[in-house]
Amino acid sequence: MSSDFKEDQRPRRLLVQDESRLRDVEEKHQKVRELLAGSGADALLLQDPANIAWFTAGADLFRFAGEDVTTSVFVTADARLFATSSVDSAQIFDREVFGLGFQLKQREWFQPHEELVADLCRGRKVVSDLGAIGTKLVKEKLRAIRLPLSELEVERLRLLSKVAVHAVEATAHGLKPGVTESEVAGEVSHRLVKRTVAAVRLQVCADGRNERYRHWAFGEHLIQNYVTITCVARRWGLHVGVTRTVCFDTVPGELWKAYQRCLLLHATGLYFSRHNETLGGVWKKVHRIYEKFGIPFEWQQADQADVLGYRPSERRLVPESDFLLDGPVPLFWHSSVGPAMIGDSILCRDGVNETLTRSESWPELPVQVKGHDVMCPGILLRRTSRTSLESTPADATSPEDVDAMVGGEHGDLRGSASGDVSVACPDHPEEALPQRLDSVWELELPPARAVWEEDDSPYPEESVLE
Repeated sequence: MSSDFKEDQRPRRLLVQDESRLRDVEEKHQKVRELLAGSGADALLLQDPANIAWFTAGADLFRFAGEDVTTSVFVTADARLFATSSVDSAQIFDREVFGLGFQLKQREWFQPHEELVADLCRGRKVVSDLGAIGTKLVKEKLRAIRLPLSELEVERLRLLSKVAVHAVEATAHGLKPGVTESEVAGEVSHRLVKRTVAAVRLQVCADGRNERYRHWAFGEHLIQNYVTITCVARRWGLHVGVTRTVCFDTVPGELWKAYQRCLLLHATGLYFSRHNETLGGVWKKVHRIYEKFGIPFEWQQADQADVLGYRPSERRLVPESDFLLDGPVPLFWHSSVGPAMIGDSILCRDGVNETLTRSESWPELPVQVKGHDVMCPGILLRRTSRTSLESTPADATSPEDVDAMVGGEHGDLRGSASGDVSVACPDHPEEALPQRLDSVWELELPPARAVWEEDDSPYPEESVLE
């Protein structure tokens, strides 16, 4: 069988070094050198995809993860090396870590990876993130040096936040009663995956199902009156979380009453999560709000917030936590009261905090904390029929009934709905998102041109794999 395909018709490509990633990797390597010096070790062995993503400035090896480790990173004070199989090495070095100064040690896919790692560790004092083959475990020390975020990680987190918010909000703007929770989850996931973003956690809670099951994922239940969508997304190993609620035609009074209280809790958490503050210190401010609203035990029904990073939860907020918010550090507040859930990711900085998941296309409500307006997401109202004011259910709460005042040591906190409780906004505008999230890692060259024709090539002719 003959083929008309000619070799010279295949597009030639030139791999390009990502200088910002290289700088980031060099900074991470310096942190590892300090870790090795402090531990009296010769090398560090990384096998957890989260730690590999951190050290390589975003290499996504989560897809390689399985029951058995097949790829490891071995780091000494002077060198960094990938140990992997011949099946995966080309993809890793072409797509994930090209030009980042990594060496390669590989074996065939059917040969035990443990033997390859053992060869690297032999005769050396080695610390590791998983404690493999007798190495000393330094899991907590590694988790400590993953934060605060680098400049590159902050930029990436902002971009990831836009994609995650768009996936949730665009889905919410198009919803109608009668669809299932799983259909909504699929639509959010589709919007993420086509942007090369992974949905780490999806919650689609119809009609207050989350009041009983706070960590409900999604099922085949039909959505009738309202739904809350929570998404934790991952890209470059980094995570971001967002929660939004949408109602059809009216906002149930029970939901709105709970949402008011949740707003005050949420705004308190966002405002007091400051640089050089401990999670336990922030929790004391939030806990006062629970007590002042007569729901002192509601917080025990669900977790409150998580420090984000290369895991969905680098640290979980607990009452006595002494974890110091050393900015820049991301935090996902996901407050809940009864059927109401609110979730935003913020970046705690040495200065003014930044709400990563704030959106211009979603209704907002201002909550005053110590004289400052903290903008929180409202409830989106989707008009699915010509619902008149006369047809509003008796238990639906009017926006004018929303005022609440709370005093405290930290100052007055006012939840105000001076405008509408929600905004009817049936059409979600397309956001100005970039065409791709991948780094520019290759350039196409004309078929007739030799790859190494010019002397000013971005990288030397020697292959990384040789």
